[in-house]
Amino acid sequence: MSLTWNDPAPGPFEDAYLDWAARLDARRHRPTRGPLYEPVFVRLVATEPPEDAREALLHALEDPEAPLIMDRHESALLKARIENDPFVGLPDEYTLYRRLDAAENADADPLFTILDRGVPVEIVQGETRGGESAPFTAGTGSGAPIVAVIDDGIAHLNARFRDGDGQTRFHAVWLQAQESTGDGNGVLAGEVLSRETINAHLAAAEKTGGEADVYGALNARLFPHTGRRATDFSDSHGTHVLDLAAGANPGDPAADWPLMAVSLPPDSIDDTSGTRCESYIVMGMRWILHEARRLDACAPVIVNISLGILAGPKNGGRFVEYQVAREAALWEEITGQPVRVVWSFGNNHRDALMADLGFSGNDAGGEAQTLTWRVQPGDKTANYMEIHPRKASSDRFALNVTTPCGTASGFVAIPVGASRQLISAGAPVAEIFHVPPRDFGHGHGTPAHYVIALAPSEARDGFEPLAPAGAWHIAVQDCAGGPQAAVSLQIQRDDAPRGYRGETRQSYFDASDAYAWDPEVMAYLGLSEDGAITHAGAHNAMASVIAPQVFTAGAAMRSPVCATQDAGNYRPARYTAQGSIWSVPGPTVSMVAEDGAFLSGVGGTGTQTGTCRFYSGTSAAAGRLSRALALSADGLAAIGTGTGAANLAVPGSGAITLIPVAAEHRARLGAYIVEVPETTPARRL
Repeated sequence: MSLTWNDPAPGPFEDAYLDWAARLDARRHRPTRGPLYEPVFVRLVATEPPEDAREALLHALEDPEAPLIMDRHESALLKARIENDPFVGLPDEYTLYRRLDAAENADADPLFTILDRGVPVEIVQGETRGGESAPFTAGTGSGAPIVAVIDDGIAHLNARFRDGDGQTRFHAVWLQAQESTGDGNGVLAGEVLSRETINAHLAAAEKTGGEADVYGALNARLFPHTGRRATDFSDSHGTHVLDLAAGANPGDPAADWPLMAVSLPPDSIDDTSGTRCESYIVMGMRWILHEARRLDACAPVIVNISLGILAGPKNGGRFVEYQVAREAALWEEITGQPVRVVWSFGNNHRDALMADLGFSGNDAGGEAQTLTWRVQPGDKTANYMEIHPRKASSDRFALNVTTPCGTASGFVAIPVGASRQLISAGAPVAEIFHVPPRDFGHGHGTPAHYVIALAPSEARDGFEPLAPAGAWHIAVQDCAGGPQAAVSLQIQRDDAPRGYRGETRQSYFDASDAYAWDPEVMAYLGLSEDGAITHAGAHNAMASVIAPQVFTAGAAMRSPVCATQDAGNYRPARYTAQGSIWSVPGPTVSMVAEDGAFLSGVGGTGTQTGTCRFYSGTSAAAGRLSRALALSADGLAAIGTGTGAANLAVPGSGAITLIPVAAEHRARLGAYIVEVPETTPARRL
C-alpha cells in the first residue's frame, strides 16, 4: 500500500466530523432523490423592534427560490413571535434547513449568524403527519411533573405508560425520521403522535391482539429503507430508560405524571461519534419545552438524555450541551417553568480512550512525546481522535502522525483552518484537521484544536479506500516553548449501541508502561499512575456543563449483603466514568445501577407490555435520577440558585435519600448516592 502525506491546505470546514463524514458518504454513494439540506441553528441579527428581523426571515422563507426551509414547529414559533410574542425575552434563535449548494452564498446573509451545522439530509416531497401546531398558549393542569426523554425506541403503547383508565399518559411523542415536506407547512422530521393518536393506537392494538402490529406499521412507514427499527425488537433503550424515569402501575405515585418523548432517527443513534444526532437533540429539546407549556405551564419539566460521546472540549462548550443547557435556563428564567436536564455521565472508564501529556515548558521548545493508537481490523466506520491543548494555544504544538507501515507526516505546522491528508491510490484515508475556534457568544465556545480522522479499516460494500489497521503513533511536539502546559488526547467513541449492527471496533491507546494490577478484576488491566493513559476525564463529552438546571448521573454498585443505606455499602460500578481537574470534577450524583457483581443492571420493561429486561450503565442511572427529581418536584420551583446536588436536597420531602460519598469516590460518584424508595416501579416489576 503506497501512502503519502500531502502539504497543509486551507479548507472551508468548521467541524472536522462533518467534513470527514461527508467524504465517506460520498464514497459510499448514498442515493438521494433530491437536493441536500444542512440543518443550521441560527441567531437572528438584532433589530429594533425585534419583529423586523423575524419578518425578514419569514419573508425569506416564503420566497420559493430561497435556499431556506424551516421545521414546522420552528415556523409556528416564528409566526407567533411576529403576531403577538408569547415569549418576550427569549432570544431569536431558530433551526433552519439550508440547501447545501447555496451554502457558500448564504454565509453572507445579513439576517442571521449560524451557530451550528448538522449532517446534510435529503428532504423528500411527501405527506407530513402530525397535524397543525397548536397555539402557544399556557396550559393549566395539576402541576404534576412532566417527564420527557430524548432517546431511541419509545414503546408508546406499553402499559407502564398508561393511566388508571388504560389511556396513555403521553401528551405527545415525536418519532424523528426522514425529513419531508409537501403540504406547504414547512418540514417535519418524521411524525408527531398526539395523545388522541396514541389512544387510537391502543384501541387498534387491543382489537388485533398485539402492540407489535402497530409498531410494525409505523416503522415500515417511517423507516422504509434504512435504520434499525428499535420497537420491532424485544427491548429498546428509550423504553427502558423512560420506564426507570416514570413508568408506573395503576395506583403508583408516578401514574399521574404526564409524559413526552422524542425518538431520534436510527441512523443518528448508529453513529456513536455523535455527528448525526446533535441537531436532532436540540430540536427535540425545544419541542419538549413548548409542548410542556401547552400542557401545564406551572409543572416542572424533567428531560432525560441518556446519550453520549467520549471526545470533546469538555468545557461546557460543545454546541449540543451548551444549547440544551441554554434552552433550559432561559426557559426557566422567562416563563417561570422549572426545567431539569439529566445526562448520563458515561461508561468508558476502562476503555483506554483518554491520555494526558504534560509539557514542562522552556524557552527553546522542541519537547515531544509519543503515544500509540491501536486501530482494529474489521472496522467499517471512521475513527477519530481529538487533541486539546490546555493553558496554551493549539498553534504552539505540532503533530507527527505515523501509520502502522511507517509513513510519517513529520512535524509540519498546520495553520488554524487548514488540514493535511494521507493519500492512498489518489484518495484520502486519513486527515489531520486544525479546527478553528468557535464562539457562541456569552463567553461560551470551543478553542482551536486538532482532530485526526481515519477512514474505515474494512469496506462496508465493495471497494473503498481504507486506513491501515494496527499501531498508529501520535507524537505531539511543543514547538514554541513557554509556560508549563498539558495536552489532552481523546479517542472518540466508536462502538455499537445495544442492538445495533456490529460493524464498529473501538480503537484505543496502548503503551508498555501503561498498565498496573487491578485488584477488582485480578489482572494487569489497571492503569499505572505514572503513565500517560488515564481514567481522568473519560466521561461523556456532552455532560460538562455546570448549571442549576443540569444534572449528570454516575452509576453505583450496591452491596447485596447489607441493606443499610451507609456509604460503605456503595462503590463505583466498573464502567462509570471519572471527572477531572480540567473538566468537571465528577457526576452531579449517582444512582444504583448494579446490585453486586452477579446482579447486573436495573430491571425495567421491555418493548412489549409485560416483559422485563435489565440494562446496566449510566443510562439506567440517569433514568432513576430522573425519577428522583420528579419525586422531588414540589421543591424544584423554589430551587435554582445552586448547582448540582443542592437542587435535590428538598427539605422535608421524604421522597429521596441522599447518602454522602466518601472523598476518594467523588470523581466517579459525585457528592451523593441518591436512593429512591424501593416501592417505586423502577425497582419493582
